Amino acid sequence: MHNSMTPGHQRQAGMGLWGFSFNVLLLGTFLVLILRVAPSYFTYLTVKDVIERAAEEYDPQRDTVYDVRVRLNKLLTTSQVYDVSIEDIEISRERGRLVIDATYERRFPLIWIIDGVMRFDDLVVETP
Repeated sequence: MHNSMTPGHQRQAGMGLWGFSFNVLLLGTFLVLILRVAPSYFTYLTVKDVIERAAEEYDPQRDTVYDVRVRLNKLLTTSQVYDVSIEDIEISRERGRLVIDATYERRFPLIWIIDGVMRFDDLVVETP
């Protein structure tokens, strides 16, 4: 068999140092973003569950807006939600229905001088 490569010329296989470094940088950036965004997203899911549960348990014959506020405060406390307080949640009666509006915005540091903002606008629940 004849080898077409001349001595001193080796064929490079795999990834070079720059390619490897770039991939590590991308992976690191992705992990930092996930670690910064995930807690706020999980808090959002908890708040959504809490307000939906409070709306389901609402009895217009028995409960007042104050009762719902107290119930929500207890649910937020037991769920260990610290990003949203009961003062941030608007509870009102409109057209004979109870409306719970817990929309909020969360700002958090991402990398160096760059901040991230997550807006949770879909946290409005209206009882039937």
